Parts: sequence; structure tokens; C-alpha cells
Amino acid sequence: MKTNFFKITTLCIALGAAMIACDKTTDTVTSSDQLANAVIDSQTANEQSEAAYELADEVTFMPFGGRNFRETGEALDKGNGIFPMLSKGWNTPWKGKDGNCATVTKTVANNVITILYDYSAVVGGVCGTTPVGGKMTITIPVKPDSTFSGSLFRTVTYVNLKRDTITLNGSHTIATTVVSGKATASEKLEKMTILNSKSGKTITYTSTRSRKVDNKGTANSSDDESSVTGSTTGSSSDGTKFSSNITKALVTKNSCSNSKGFPVSGTEEIVAADGTKKVVDYGIGTCDLKYTETTNSVTVEKERTRGGKGKK
Repeated sequence: MKTNFFKITTLCIALGAAMIACDKTTDTVTSSDQLANAVIDSQTANEQSEAAYELADEVTFMPFGGRNFRETGEALDKGNGIFPMLSKGWNTPWKGKDGNCATVTKTVANNVITILYDYSAVVGGVCGTTPVGGKMTITIPVKPDSTFSGSLFRTVTYVNLKRDTITLNGSHTIATTVVSGKATASEKLEKMTILNSKSGKTITYTSTRSRKVDNKGTANSSDDESSVTGSTTGSSSDGTKFSSNITKALVTKNSCSNSKGFPVSGTEEIVAADGTKKVVDYGIGTCDLKYTETTNSVTVEKERTRGGKGKK
């Protein structure tokens, strides 16, 4: 079996953000602090959604010479953008961009390809210098007929997936609906938990969202842009119950290399259980980690902090 993990770097962006979010909380916080923490944790939920979608999208198509699913009639120089055929490399070992330590197995049944990434057998539970563990499973459908209309489902399931101090559980379901050759994705992240063993804090949430992807007419995903709407409910890392609702589509750009997965524009409302509300505005398209929070007509400028090298 191949010992590798596909696209782990992307996932770590979200997990690293979660680690910072959890570490920033304290044992005693004010109501205002609690809502501020809920904003940070809602951003972590958003980033995890972006990371999981990109992971599922690339593992679905890249090993098969394809591109992200857009339209059944799409014909770009690296593939036709539709789901893989069994005869076209579905069981071919593929190391991907970030091979390190996971045991990867691929099976097929009932026209569904299942790819299991298993860290549980890693000697000493350490990959290089990083603690790892648990499993991640991705399911993807086999290529339908080119005239297909309807919905196709992909899932990413995490079972105690550990990376450094973070452990992830939950599932992300992506339903791609094709009508007249046009594809739109709806998503649900269900029973998600992100535990930071360093702080002992846990974020829990469920999120539903709708996604449109603009591939800019190119075969390279580096210029793709995603537009996402939807809502999230959960409990932040300090135990604050919160809900969020995207009031203007959150747009992310793959071309934003230093802030990938973070919205460049759009707004969302974060509401605590006591009704306290913050409006978060991500700007007008600039590639950065800056945003504003407005509470009771008072607006404050902020900047997202990520793990590793800090602000990126």
C-alpha cells in the first residue's frame, strides 16, 4: 500500500486556524469577548468548509486527468471536468502533492469509489515531527453519462483525524446538481468537532451552504473563485452558543496565495444565544486577512491570525 496523504496542507490551513482560535480564549471572558470568539470560530468553520471542498474536488478529478466539476460540456486541456470512469485510473496509486505517512486504500462498489486515508498505523503516531492519527474517508461517484441531469454526492468523513494538536470529527457532504449541463454544489458539514488538545477547547458546529465556482475559463484551478451562501449553528471554543448567516455571498479566490480560503468580500451576521449580534464584512475583493466587525453601530477593523508563521 502507498503511504501518503492527499492534500493534507490544505486541511492544515483550517486546522491551524482552529488552533489559534482555541488558544485565544481564556477561562473568564465577557459577553463581548464571547461573541468575538464566536466570530473567530465561525471563520474557522468557513475555512474548514473551503479546505474540505477543495480536498474532495481535487481527489475526485486530479488523479483522473480531469478538472473541477463545472459543466458536462466543458472541454479544457486537462480533462473534461466530469466524474472519473473506472477504466481511467481510479485504482492507480497517486502520491499527490503532499505524500506523507497515511496508508491509502481505494475500493469500488455500486458505482461509488471509496478512498481511505488511515493514520492509525503510523509508527509512534508521529509523521516526521508531527503527531498524527485517525482516519479520513472520501467517497466519489463514478462518471455518469454525458447527458446526466440530477444530483451526484461526494463525502469527506473524519474519524479522530489528528494533526499536531488538533483532532477533527464529522462529515462534509457535497451534492453536485446538474441541470441542462450546469452544475451547482450544495453542502452540509454535520456534527463537526475540532478539538485542540493544547488548550482543551472544542468547537462544534453544523453548517449548510450553497456554492458556485467560477473557473475563469481555464484548466488551472489557481484562478478559481468560489461564491458561498448559507448558515452555521454551533458552540464556540469557550462554550458560547452561536449562529451565523451569510447575508452577502462570501467570495474566496485561489489566486490569493497568502490568504487562501479566507473571504475577500461578503458579509455575515454572527448571533449569540442572548441575541447579541455582530456583522462581519470582508471587504471589496482585496487578498488579505482583514475584515470589520460592527456591533451596535460601532465598527472595528480586525485581521485574522493563522498558525505557523502568524499573519500570512
